[in-house]
Order: sequence, then C-alpha cells, then structure tokens
Amino acid sequence: MVPNGSTALVIGDVAGHDLEAAIAMSQLRSMLRGIAIDRQEPPETVLRRLDTAHHSLYQEATATCVYAVVKGPAEGTWELKHSSAGHLPPLLTTYEGETRYLEDGAGLLLGVDPGAPRPGARDLVPADATVLLYTDGLIERRGGSLDDGMELLREHTADLARESLDVFCDELLLRLGADNADDIAVLAVRPVPPS
Repeated sequence: MVPNGSTALVIGDVAGHDLEAAIAMSQLRSMLRGIAIDRQEPPETVLRRLDTAHHSLYQEATATCVYAVVKGPAEGTWELKHSSAGHLPPLLTTYEGETRYLEDGAGLLLGVDPGAPRPGARDLVPADATVLLYTDGLIERRGGSLDDGMELLREHTADLARESLDVFCDELLLRLGADNADDIAVLAVRPVPPS
C-alpha cells in the first residue's frame, strides 16, 4: 500500500536465469518500491523513473514490468491505473466469466530506451471481478504460440471466476504451470463488497 491509500501491484521479469539476473530483479524491486512510495505519481511516471535508474545501473540488461495502483470504495467498482514496460497485459475476469486483456498502457521493456515516453491506462474493475498479473512462464509452452497460451489462460480464468482468490491462483498454477520448467509468478486482486 502506498501512503495515499492506494494498493500497488507489481510484477516483472528480468532477462536471464542466472545470479546476475536475480540480483538485478532484487535491485529493481527495491528501486521501484522507493520511487512509488516517495513520489506517489501515476504508474507511467513511476516506470519512467525506474527505467532511468535501471539504465544507469544495468546498461545492457532488460526487464519487463507492470506497475499498477488500485483504489476504490469497499462496495465495489475500483479504478486500476497501470503501465507496462514490455510485460504481458493484465487480465480482467468478471464474476460472470467475461475476460478482457488490459492492453492499453503498454510500452517498451525497461533498459531499451529510458527517454521514450511511457503510456498509462485506466480501467474500471467491477465488484467481484479479478485482475490477474502473471509472468510468461504461466502461458508459454514449448512448441505452442503465445496467443494460444493467452487464450488458454482466458478460458481457465473464466472457468474459475467465482472461486476464492486462493483457489483461483492455485488452480491456474496447477492447470497451466504443472509441466512448465520456467519460473512462474501470479498476482490477483479482487474488489469484494462487504457482506
């Protein structure tokens, strides 16, 4: 949570699977946390600042990231403001099982061109809908296309739309990640009206 009361959501992936990539990811996470809390600016501005800092430390390294902030009343319809640095788009799944990738706000990977403008986006999240952030390990399959993996993810989230968040995430990992050797991360948020 950032000091203005919004909840921050972050997911990312650094190119590579070695110790240097793990160190870069750790440092990016720390820098992003500091920038987001100190500045409390729109996601696209936070990612631009992160890209500048990242470029000064790792001129050869690239990374993807989605940074989002969500805020809203307890009774429903939250606002999700987000920006993506080359990462897969968030997936919105309504309680009724309708799915939609939130593709606005997409920009270049971190480390490619820190001077490039960063787009931002704003989407409404209805009560009981789920916003899913995930890494490519969840949807990429050897010999399969990324589009096929994204469509399969939509099908599974629609099927799990009414499950608790714990079951929703666990089932996605079981259904899509069981036979994958790549690292996988998922992050889900859902506005639930008070009962």
